[in-house]
Amino acid sequence: MRYYIIILFPSIIAWSSNVTSDVDVVQEDVKAVRAGEDVNLTCSFSKLLQSTKAWFKQMADGKSLQIVSLYLNQQPSWNKDFEKMNRFNVIKGDGHFNLTILKTTPADSGTYYCVVASYYSIGMGAGTRLIFKDGHTTLQQSLIDTLHPGDSVNLQCSIFTESCAGEHSVYWFRQSSGDSQGVLYTKGERNGQCNKSSESQTQSCVYSLLKSNISHSDTGIYYCAVAACGEILFGKGTQLNFRE
Repeated sequence: MRYYIIILFPSIIAWSSNVTSDVDVVQEDVKAVRAGEDVNLTCSFSKLLQSTKAWFKQMADGKSLQIVSLYLNQQPSWNKDFEKMNRFNVIKGDGHFNLTILKTTPADSGTYYCVVASYYSIGMGAGTRLIFKDGHTTLQQSLIDTLHPGDSVNLQCSIFTESCAGEHSVYWFRQSSGDSQGVLYTKGERNGQCNKSSESQTQSCVYSLLKSNISHSDTGIYYCAVAACGEILFGKGTQLNFRE
């Protein structure tokens, strides 16, 4: 298979229509860190005797920005914006070209791609998404008493966050005996009752799932999952049982 693609070298960018994509480049899917921590983004590939390696970051507007490139055993060539931060480094060797970021900040979040190219072949990893955890985010689910068929029940999912703004996306799952866990709502609810404390910078939000006229077919454990503050949190579940 042939691709019309850009080959990267330290001092030139050349277009070629004779490049084949036959280099396997392996990256981790996601790396989750807390602000201030160091992170190592790994990139492994089949060994090429003469190759250029590079790291890119995909920006919020969809554009890709080259961070660093390396040709053979020469010194890495850095984008000046990243070099002057003095927080980025590469670890190179046979079959790997890892990117290290020191003292990460939320501005470092994004998707990082590793590219390996020779004159006639090229490979690009699927990308590593760097996300940030919030050390002060908790998720709770309501407890439900035993129910009767025909009852209505309001399942609640509460999230408490500090120093984190923005919307949440909430998903509900149900797991019943003999069935695999399935998604009840896939779009992600964004409307909840939120209160913010002016004293402690704490925000609490409550999301509800109302089920009316329940029956034995609704039996199971209901889980909420909330995407917030750069991570996904899962509740411990609320179990619905019926009185015999």
